Amino acid sequence: MRELFPIIENVKVDLKSLISIKHKCDPGVCNGKISCCAEYEICMEKDEVDKIIAHTPGAAGFAPQLKTNGLYNNVFDETDDNLITIDVDEDSQCLFAWRNSNGEVLCSLHSHAIKSNLSSYDTKPGSCCLWPLAIYQGSPEILTVQDDAFNFDCNKKQESKGAELDTEIASIIKNVYGDKMLVGINHAISKM
Repeated sequence: MRELFPIIENVKVDLKSLISIKHKCDPGVCNGKISCCAEYEICMEKDEVDKIIAHTPGAAGFAPQLKTNGLYNNVFDETDDNLITIDVDEDSQCLFAWRNSNGEVLCSLHSHAIKSNLSSYDTKPGSCCLWPLAIYQGSPEILTVQDDAFNFDCNKKQESKGAELDTEIASIIKNVYGDKMLVGINHAISKM
């Protein structure tokens, strides 16, 4: 067996973890259950805020709580470590979350992207685009699976007999990190 934590594109990659998960974002499976929109504090760098603000008018069409008296609310807070977080409501749900007529919890930024024929990777915070994967601080940083990802019905254990990335996980890596990273990860997996 080759190295399980190769450094690819300056990121240490937890290969065993990445091939262990199948992911399918389907809001219907979290109806009445825990939702990623209510389980995590969404942190981002200051430069991501402008991207979110640019898409807030479209998102407000789905999540009316983003506006009060015709004005957009400030839904951001700065943390002690100079990151920006998105505020949550009384149910600890992200203020960009909304429920459709079926009661499914959806992201208004993602819904706006679909309606506007945009990529959700262009409208959502990076940490949301990366989920159920996670980056842990280190030198270099580590790409792995979020510790509690299997508590959510959209994530399942993947049999490792084929040792390959799930299609959705591969898509996340490609969209967040690019083709070169995905090719590097697939090459490293083939050497396992």
